[in-house]
Amino acid sequence: MHISRMIAAAALAGVMAMPAAAQVTNEEAEAAVMAWLNAIIAGPAALETVLAPEFQIQRADGNGLDRAAYIGGGAATITEIIGIENLVVTTHDDLMVVRYSLIVAETIGGVTVDREAPRLTVFRREGDVWLVVAHANFARLEQ
Repeated sequence: MHISRMIAAAALAGVMAMPAAAQVTNEEAEAAVMAWLNAIIAGPAALETVLAPEFQIQRADGNGLDRAAYIGGGAATITEIIGIENLVVTTHDDLMVVRYSLIVAETIGGVTVDREAPRLTVFRREGDVWLVVAHANFARLEQ
């Protein structure tokens, strides 16, 4: 057998032998989202436990923050979680991407918002915990 075919066969066998990523249920995805939202409500100490070191947030107003800035006072103030709708989850290896509409009352930059807000949150599994890697808020801003 030609050496390149041997290498290709060995590589393919290695890929095929890799365990498949476990499927994540919508319930598990919703639980991860709720843990993230509850950490926002609880404050900085709770955020420390759910945010990955590489965390970034992008807000609808164009403002973006890294982990330190978010924990240090940039977090939104959620006053009430009304519900989560239209949850769609995709996974690959230890990553989970969740797209959803959040119905929430929150304060961002001194403005209280009580409406549906499309969101996209990326999680990375570390052990049994889903850490938030990135979050995007697509809420329409009223002028």
